[in-house]
Amino acid sequence: MRMKDITVEHMRTVICIADQGGFTAAADVLGQSQSSLSRVVAMVEKSAGARLFDRTTRSVTLTELGAEFVHTARHIVETYDRSINHFVSYLSGPNGKLRIATLPSLAATLLPPFIHRFHHAFPHATVDLLDLKAADIIDLCRDGTVDLAVTAEDAELFNTLPGSFHFTPVASEGFACILPSEHELARQETVAWTDLAGQSFISFTGTSSVRRITDRVLSAAGIVPAQTVSAGTISAVAGLCAAGLGISAVPGFVIPMTRVAGVTIRPLAPLAGAGTVTRRVGILQDASRPRTPAVDEFVSLLKTFDGDAGSLPEFTRWSAGQACNSR
Repeated sequence: MRMKDITVEHMRTVICIADQGGFTAAADVLGQSQSSLSRVVAMVEKSAGARLFDRTTRSVTLTELGAEFVHTARHIVETYDRSINHFVSYLSGPNGKLRIATLPSLAATLLPPFIHRFHHAFPHATVDLLDLKAADIIDLCRDGTVDLAVTAEDAELFNTLPGSFHFTPVASEGFACILPSEHELARQETVAWTDLAGQSFISFTGTSSVRRITDRVLSAAGIVPAQTVSAGTISAVAGLCAAGLGISAVPGFVIPMTRVAGVTIRPLAPLAGAGTVTRRVGILQDASRPRTPAVDEFVSLLKTFDGDAGSLPEFTRWSAGQACNSR
């Protein structure tokens, strides 16, 4: 048997065995017998002319050749899956699904009017809006299961994507302070970032793009909160602030979701030496993906929006710009 006769499914099997650390666990994941997996590995090893795994009664580990095979197989499988997902999306056309990955705040505040306008152009299409954490959005973009993402700019995450991805900014959002209504800072018209020093701070969990920005700003300015409590959702952060457990800093498109009883919103003043802290929001697309008329229509709606300030949340600004490489 020749190497070119090894199929994508054979590669998936070898990858799964490597990831699971053995045949028993991989058989459970794949729903196949261990003997079936052993036959696949034996066939691949025969084609390669060497062992992929070193087996003992206690462990299964990759050989040097096996590690190289798994590395190559991952690339092939990821490329295959992404291409097939692109093609399936293209076949669906205007009567299929438009799959958009986005942040929860953008799903609730930015995108609804654009989805409404989109349905006028494509009344028979359905929109699958996946509101996820930033890292999960990147995963879906990478494997090609969404047509596009509308998300916040995040260089750390974007750098993990292939070079074919491009980010087009369409809006920017400033940060504001959310705090208990009875808090002493609520009496001020504006809160300075330095006012956060010594305060109990409610932060988002570490996977959040908001968390990375606030951590960076506070660290660079030498601002150290007295205590930090973290939460994974916008509603949890708002609830903790309303309960008097601390204050937080959130960007403009998040703010409408934090307006609950017991919470006061105050603008955060520009930071000395750094200016106004902002976050860019835009469209993340894979330029290698076939573009359907539905995708083109939705992207066009976002890019050509007239920027009516009355239709945007407070602390946000429309600033449609030119595409830039995601990396």
